[in-house]
Parts: sequence; C-alpha cells; structure tokens
Amino acid sequence: MRVAIVGATGVLGRALVPMLLQKSYTVRVLARSTAKAHMLFPQVTEIVECDLLSNIANELPSMLEGCDIVAHLATAIPSDFTAPNAWEANTRLRTDGVRMLLDASQRAGVRRYLQQSITMAYPDHGDDWITEDMPLDSSPTRARTTAPVIAMEQMVRDTPLEKMEWCILRGGSFVGKDTFQQDTIARLRAGKESVACDGRNFTSLIHVMDMASAVVAAIENAPAGSVFNIVAEPLRQGEYLDRLADSIGAARPGRDNAAECPPSWRCSNQAAKTALHWLPSSSIIP
Repeated sequence: MRVAIVGATGVLGRALVPMLLQKSYTVRVLARSTAKAHMLFPQVTEIVECDLLSNIANELPSMLEGCDIVAHLATAIPSDFTAPNAWEANTRLRTDGVRMLLDASQRAGVRRYLQQSITMAYPDHGDDWITEDMPLDSSPTRARTTAPVIAMEQMVRDTPLEKMEWCILRGGSFVGKDTFQQDTIARLRAGKESVACDGRNFTSLIHVMDMASAVVAAIENAPAGSVFNIVAEPLRQGEYLDRLADSIGAARPGRDNAAECPPSWRCSNQAAKTALHWLPSSSIIP
C-alpha cells in the first residue's frame, strides 16, 4: 500500500515516516525541500518536490498517482505568534492547500484521505469533557485562529465518501523533541515562565510519537467519515508546568492572577481508543 505524506519533513512527519516503513508501507514523501527529505529519509525512494503554497494545482494529481492514501500534515507554525502576518502561510495551507489536495487526491483516484487538525479550535468548556461531536469555536474573538480550521474541516467533510474516504485527526498541543515544549523548558530554566490566571484550565497535549502512531492507526482502522481527538490524558495547565519544572530541577513557575484565564480544553480520547485501537504510550513529561 502506497501512502503519500504531505509535510513529511515536519516534526510529525519525521516521526511518522519511519513507523510506516517499519510496517512495510511504501511511502511517497511530498516536501518543499527534496534535499532535506533525502537527508531525513535516505531509505525512501519516492521523494517529490511539492509546495502547497505555490500554484501546483495542475501538477499535483500526477504527484499522487498510484497512491492509496494521502495524509496532509503540512503546517507553517510561526516562531513568533505576534509578528505581522505570522499565520498567513499556515492559514493558506489549511484553506487553499487543503482545497487543492482534496481535488488532486480525487483526480488521482486516492482511496483514503487523512487531515491533521487541532483540538485548540474548540471553545472553552471549563471542567467538562470535550468530545468530537462538540462544535468548534466560531466566536469573533478567536476567528483568526479557528476560522481557517473550521473551513478546512468543512472542505474535508464536504467530500462525498463514495468518492474518497476521509478522516480528521484533531491533535492536541505537541510535546516531545523539536516541539514548543522545549521552548517552555528553556523559559522554566531561565525563570521566565509563569502560569496565566490560576492555572486551573485544562490543556490537552500529545507526544509527537503518539500522534504519529495515531495516524498509522487511522490509516489501518478509521471508519470513513470519522473525526477523532488525539490527545493524552488532559492536565491542568498549572499542574503541567509544575511537573515540567520538577522534572528538570527548576523552580515552579509563579501564578499571574492578573492575567486573563486561557481557554480550558479537557478533550476526551475515548473515541480514538475504541475505534482506532490506539493508546498513547509516551510520557508528556520528559
């Protein structure tokens, strides 16, 4: 079975490709930099230059020819969230890129399509559990972040299942090597990290290796037209940062009670456990 991975050189793709190869899948890597892809995956023979931010709509179907499954993992998360137009590239990947890839996948006769999404697009649910049937946050105050995600998921949902089976994987915030957790650890060591509000808001995290194993499980087991939260057991933000500080021998961060309380995302992973036969196994705390 041939699997095309779009965004394979990103942090998730780097974890996923070796897993697929170990399970004897044929992997076709679609990446902006073929040089980087060859360096990361010397054992992969099918590496194709592909930039979803360029006008490649006519060429894309041929890049996917012969593939049974396409997984869209490409993101462009900025290092500085507040910089002007910081999220423009990521928004385009979630809108124009998804539209192009869905169309090209159908034209190429791809059987199954997997879309990476995010649990952070849910509204604040306090201490309540968040399941996949709950709507995403369409409020004007969060539109810059959530509107592209909502549009992305709707495009996937609008794909008729008789034309192509699809599955959406809503991942939590990534932890592990080469994720933003390393920046948090650096701030804790420097004494520059604080807990916004009282720290009682829930955060739903997922180790990148567990996210990769969930993609494999979805390839093998996901029902057509399914959506799953891919998260570890949620933690309160204050507890997470305290445990992270303890693990590296740093002082626990103080609470900034004057700061606005962040959204609380206590996401359930029960559906993924049941339908995908998947369990997270990597520790959230390094």
